[in-house]
Amino acid sequence: MEGAVPNIYTVMRRFSVKELSRGVMIVFEGIDGSGKTTQILKVAESLKEHSYEVTVTHEPNHNSKWGQLIQNKVKRHREEVTPETELEWYLKDRKWDLETNILPALEKNHIVLVDRYYLSSAAYQGALKTFTPEYVLQRNSFAQKPDLWIILDVPVPLGQKRLRIRDKKDTKDQLEKAEYQEEVRQNYLKLAKMDIGGKIEWVDASGTEKELTETLTTIILKFLRDFQTH
Repeated sequence: MEGAVPNIYTVMRRFSVKELSRGVMIVFEGIDGSGKTTQILKVAESLKEHSYEVTVTHEPNHNSKWGQLIQNKVKRHREEVTPETELEWYLKDRKWDLETNILPALEKNHIVLVDRYYLSSAAYQGALKTFTPEYVLQRNSFAQKPDLWIILDVPVPLGQKRLRIRDKKDTKDQLEKAEYQEEVRQNYLKLAKMDIGGKIEWVDASGTEKELTETLTTIILKFLRDFQTH
């Protein structure tokens, strides 16, 4: 389908591939409307131009049984799914993504860019008030620790505005989510001060799309210097 975001793809350079001493895992996080999915694809293309091998994956993953359950049940009929069940689905989807996409790519010394990971689970499910963010982190203790977290931060009103522009309409769902998204953003602020594994880059994402891509590419290229073999 035109315009669809791929769940996972590998960007390969045909010549002069830059080699890394090991795979590097970088996670993009942020509230709805922060620009994660747009930026992760643009950054992947930018890294391709710098001759890196890149794998991109997204959670929940549309190719996994659990990711499909989350997409079809939770997003459309949230009231019919308990928070406990939702958390279990996310955990199983994450295990699937690790085994199928993330770990194999890391073994090939790729840069692995992940659109949402266990920080999203802690921030979003923690905002439901059934679990604390700390509890959700503990349940994700099995997960591979990223090398770098990039948290894209925008004020909730700006995030909501971007969603309205993207979807070309105002929806009850968006209106209802504004207060919830503020809870999520506060959880991100709290989690960024904790030991969650890996370096954290808190990035102001309220500027233009082009400016943000340039900022993120600069951050990542600088970070990758420690992993270059030549």
